[in-house]
Amino acid sequence: MAAYHLKIENGKLSFQPERDYKGKILFFALLAAGIFVVTPMFDLNYNTYWGIMAIGFVSALTAVYDFIFHFNATYIFDQYTRQVYKKIPGLFTRKIMAFEDVHILHVQEDGLLHYALSHKQNKYGKSFAISQPFGTNRKSQIRQEVFETEVLKEIERMIHLSVQ
Repeated sequence: MAAYHLKIENGKLSFQPERDYKGKILFFALLAAGIFVVTPMFDLNYNTYWGIMAIGFVSALTAVYDFIFHFNATYIFDQYTRQVYKKIPGLFTRKIMAFEDVHILHVQEDGLLHYALSHKQNKYGKSFAISQPFGTNRKSQIRQEVFETEVLKEIERMIHLSVQ
């Protein structure tokens, strides 16, 4: 599935659940670039100038943070080690839990549904979102159906194959 960069190879399933941060990242990057280019052209008061530049700086930091920690975050289900990993490319790969501990939750927040991984012993404690929130409109329902049939089905298949 292209939207999630789903790959299954050598006993590993990997996907990137937050690829739709692209629009948000582009918005904040363009806002920051616009502020940094246009603001020096105006003869502004010192405090106004640095206030606007601070907005540009925060926008740039938001774009960089979302690009590094959200957009490229990859979940890896390794059938051989029977572990689930979260990888931030270039920074770290962290073991989240063993396949035996995996529980997939349907989480309802602010009226939107998303799927999350949690531990079987503490289902409603710390969880890791593995999908974007799905709304009630037609486009969101189609995205949810695609996620459930392609990504979620493969995750469950990988976990159940390793148990046998």
